[in-house]
Amino acid sequence: MSAMIDLGSRIEEASRSRIDVAGDSRIGPASYPGVVDFGPLLERLPAIGLEDLASQAALLKRTDRKYLLDRALTAELVEYLCSIQAEVLSIGGAREFGYLSDYFDTPDFALYRAAATKRRRRFKVRSRVYLDAGLRFVELKTRSGRGQNVKDRLRLDDVPMDVCERLKRGLPVEAFDLTPDVTGCPRIREWLAARLTERGVVQTRRAGARAVGELAWVIRSVYTRTTFRLPGDSRLTMDRGLTLSTPSGWSPLRVPEVVVETKSSKHPCEADRWLWRRGVRPVRLSKYAVGMAAINPGLPANRWSKTIATLGGIA
Repeated sequence: MSAMIDLGSRIEEASRSRIDVAGDSRIGPASYPGVVDFGPLLERLPAIGLEDLASQAALLKRTDRKYLLDRALTAELVEYLCSIQAEVLSIGGAREFGYLSDYFDTPDFALYRAAATKRRRRFKVRSRVYLDAGLRFVELKTRSGRGQNVKDRLRLDDVPMDVCERLKRGLPVEAFDLTPDVTGCPRIREWLAARLTERGVVQTRRAGARAVGELAWVIRSVYTRTTFRLPGDSRLTMDRGLTLSTPSGWSPLRVPEVVVETKSSKHPCEADRWLWRRGVRPVRLSKYAVGMAAINPGLPANRWSKTIATLGGIA
């Protein structure tokens, strides 16, 4: 929880000393490329601080359900969240926050293929930057024996706020290497090997070191997230303005829909049932997998083909 609280204090500090980037005075998520502005609706919801959210709904072991919504239905969902007394995460007066995630895989995309074929002992490695605070982590996602997602993370050096401000505006960053070397850095490599062993993905740390020995950055996602705490200590996130890009120079892919994810310990939450009553069902959606399948048509994509076809057109 200490990392979560540190994130909150960093965002509050940054909000008091915003950096003017290239004379651009537009500050905040409404100026992020491709982001739908729901600010007026969000202001109607009571706020919850990060420390309270972390203590009440810190779901590191959870059941996730994901949905794709258009702008109109997303607005209706926010109205519904108002009616059930949901709370919205607020830090330093802000209620929308920028995320940047880099995903790693082997040269033959072994991690992607493990997910595509639903291997039980699969895992995902990414780095994440909280663009409103400059905090950066390496994260390992695995699955428990009961099929729940489990997340571990290791804090890395912070990203300067002037770099974060440029990234939020879609501006190039040349003088700072955002992407950690997960195989060349002994601290990261050893941490990943230890966590993979603890989570039962591999039997020994040596096997864990082999499993991460060829990982390299393959795709990046950037988006704006709003987080809600629902009655019953469930959580809901809304990701907007999702853009996917690769280090190989492909044109960025922009997803027009809003990605909604519910996170609960076991049973469906109120938001799940509200969406189901409107005929909206969960979809298989991994930002990493959908991006990889769209950019690499030769990869097996049966698990996500319906989701890709559902998208209103990836620009």
